[in-house]
Amino acid sequence: MANGLHKFTVQEANNAKLGQGGYKFLTSGDTGTAAAGVEYVAIVALSASQIDTTSFDSDTYPDLTNVPLPVGTTIYGRWSKVTLDSGDIICYRG
Repeated sequence: MANGLHKFTVQEANNAKLGQGGYKFLTSGDTGTAAAGVEYVAIVALSASQIDTTSFDSDTYPDLTNVPLPVGTTIYGRWSKVTLDSGDIICYRG
């Protein structure tokens, strides 16, 4: 069984979801690549957006391609790279 959600302590999980690792703002055409040992754990659409993602663990967190995100949508996962095809998003580090 994959570690998935169970690999973090309660405190680590709470810190990650609160954005304690900081964030990266992306606008149309930008790519965010996480530094070694860091992943993006949440993506928030500030405007209607379309994204592509790459994951360190594509079995647990499959890569996304051409996924539309309506304004205000938040998705959670663990991604090493996020490419914004259109729109504006915030990627939170965890």
